[in-house]
Amino acid sequence: MNKFDPDIKLLSSKLVFIGGVTRSGKSFLCPIASSFKNFEMFFMSSIAENISYIDRLKKINPKYSRFLFKLIFNEIIYNLNIGRNLNQRKTDYTSISNFKNPKMYYDRMKNFEGDEIIKKIDKEKNSYPVMFHDPLINPELILNSFPNSKIIFVDRHPVELTDEWIKKKYSSNFYKNPRNVTLTIKYKNQNFPYWCKKKINKIYQAKNEYIKTIYSLSELVFYQKKTLRSLNKKLKKRILLIKFDQLVQNTDFEINKAIRFLNCKISKKTKKIIIKQKGNREINHKIREKKKQKILKLLDKESLKVFSKLEKNYNENWK
Repeated sequence: MNKFDPDIKLLSSKLVFIGGVTRSGKSFLCPIASSFKNFEMFFMSSIAENISYIDRLKKINPKYSRFLFKLIFNEIIYNLNIGRNLNQRKTDYTSISNFKNPKMYYDRMKNFEGDEIIKKIDKEKNSYPVMFHDPLINPELILNSFPNSKIIFVDRHPVELTDEWIKKKYSSNFYKNPRNVTLTIKYKNQNFPYWCKKKINKIYQAKNEYIKTIYSLSELVFYQKKTLRSLNKKLKKRILLIKFDQLVQNTDFEINKAIRFLNCKISKKTKKIIIKQKGNREINHKIREKKKQKILKLLDKESLKVFSKLEKNYNENWK
C-alpha cells in the first residue's frame, strides 16, 4: 500500500447482503431477516450496486471502487444510528414503521450524534441487512470490503422470473424510464442492461418480449453462476444459496438454516413477520405449468434451448 491509496475505517463489518436477480424474492426474506435479534432495519443502495457492476467491468480503479463501496455503507450505518434519513413512507419495504421495533429509530432521532455513536455501534455489534440486486456479479468486492459480511442469494424458478420480467418490461421499455437505477448501455438508440452486452444484437432483433426476456435473464443468471463457481472455498463459505420455492413453502426450516449460517437468533417478532410475509404457504404448480406453456409457445427454436438450460440450471447445485 503506497501513501496515495484510499482508505477508510469501517463502522461495522457485519453486513448481510440479501439478493438475487430482480423479482427473485428478496422482498420476502429481507423483512424476516430484519426481525432477527440484534438486526437493524434492512436498506438498499442503488449507487453501491452500480459501483459493484462498474468495478466488475473494470471501468474504475479497484482501490477506489472499494473505498467508495465502504464509504456508502459507513454513511448509511452512521445515519441509521442517529435517526437520520430514515424512511417513514409506510408503504415502502424499508419503512421503519415495518421494523420489529420502530420506537428504536424514533428515539434515535432525539438522541446524540458524533463520536459517541461510533462507540455505541462498536459496543452493540448489530448486523445490517442489505437488499442488494445481483450480489454474485461481484461477490469479491462485497466480501473483501467487509471481512465479517455474508451473502444470502435467493434463486427463483425461471418460469416465475420470466413471467415477472414480462409484466415489468425488464427486457425492453423499463430501461428508458428515469426510474431505472441499473447500469445501462446504448445500442442502436435503445437502452439495454449492461449484463446482456454479449447477446445484445439477438435481444435487439428478437421478434417478441418473451424471447428478449429469456436471452437477457439467462445472461444475468449464468454470469452469476459462473462467478460463484470461480470463487475460492473461503469466500464460498460466506455465501448461502436458498431456493425461493423452499423458502416460501418451508419457511421455518429455511429460516433456521439462515440463522445458523448467520450465527444469530430469531426474536419474539420473527414468527409474526413470517406470517405477515405469508410464509409456509403452498406453491400452485398448476399455475406455474400454465405459465410455462404460454412461455414455450412464444419462443423460437434457439430461445427454447436457452429456457431449457435455465430450468436445468435452477435444479442444479450452483456451488
